Amino acid sequence: MQSMPLPHPAHELTLHLDAMTYGGAALGRVEGKAVFVTGGLPGELVRVAVEEDRAHFARARLLQVIEPSPDRITPPCPHFGWDAASCGGCHWQHIDYAAQLRFKTAIVREQLQRLGHIPDPPVRDILPSPAIWQYRNHAQFHVTSDGRLGFQAARSHRVVPIDQCLILEPALQAWLQAQRQVDHSDERRRSVRASSLQLLISNFQFHVSPDSFFQVNTSLIDTLVDQVLTKLELSATDTVLDAYCGVGLFSRFIAPQVAHIIGVESSVSAQADFALNLAGFANVEFRFGRVEQVLPKITTHFDAALFDPPRAGCGPQVIDAVVAQPIDRVVMVSCDPATLARDMRQLIDHRYTLIEVQPIDLFPHTYHIETIAVLRRVKA
Repeated sequence: MQSMPLPHPAHELTLHLDAMTYGGAALGRVEGKAVFVTGGLPGELVRVAVEEDRAHFARARLLQVIEPSPDRITPPCPHFGWDAASCGGCHWQHIDYAAQLRFKTAIVREQLQRLGHIPDPPVRDILPSPAIWQYRNHAQFHVTSDGRLGFQAARSHRVVPIDQCLILEPALQAWLQAQRQVDHSDERRRSVRASSLQLLISNFQFHVSPDSFFQVNTSLIDTLVDQVLTKLELSATDTVLDAYCGVGLFSRFIAPQVAHIIGVESSVSAQADFALNLAGFANVEFRFGRVEQVLPKITTHFDAALFDPPRAGCGPQVIDAVVAQPIDRVVMVSCDPATLARDMRQLIDHRYTLIEVQPIDLFPHTYHIETIAVLRRVKA
């Protein structure tokens, strides 16, 4: 049955919120229709103003918290909020950190159930971040028309000037405070990394060019690497695929444990970084190009494969290539549980079993969630 329209968008509603959703909003219902409320928390009774009314859902602006959740706290950052004058970088500073972890675990489970059609997904409790403030080693600042640095407001291209950011590493924060004005008026973005070229991970130096991707939460990179290595179950005779290998973060630790590893990456800057970071390993091979184009052409048999795609996920072409190999052990690192659910569903439909899903909180105070999924091929 099609949902009925809600009252006029300017009309106010009182509703009870039931759950947090991927995207950061809390979910309530009015006459069966889902209403997404940014800034709300499960268990709260709130007063909202409807701003967008679609056929099957609506979005509303929080006006008043009538009955607050015990998980609600006062946001420590003066730039935090949800209006056009607030920074859109963080979404959950109003939520106690322990509750953030509960919500993220539940969101991963819900996404796999609803989008992946996996009835009882084996989702473990999320691993917390050792540092919940000052953890971010990289930031992309936007520049206002008068040359000030800031971040974009939520769901807007408007740049909000800022003079402090509580999730930046101290070196980045110091740089931000020193940059009161950008000299070049035509510059609209500036990407800055706390350690501009070298990052120290597990006593290894990693060369990372400004244009190359690297995990932003320094305090959890060691944990991420350890989790991936454990779940790959490597042996000295294995041949391993590292798809979307980037600068070689995982390959650098896989290479000493296996017979052969092939990395695949389409970023030119990451290709150069990979060569530097994996120099000295005779068992490492690199293939340049998009994974969906390169993988179907590789005839090497892989015992295990690691996929760490961008937010869009692997997609059908990559999964088809995995199935065609076939690869016995697959580990997927994902920053989007929705696309992870889609990719896993395709693997499960082609004789793979989902063993476990481990969320990791790489992004405290935001709705973003990193997950590591392990799948095994069911042999005939």
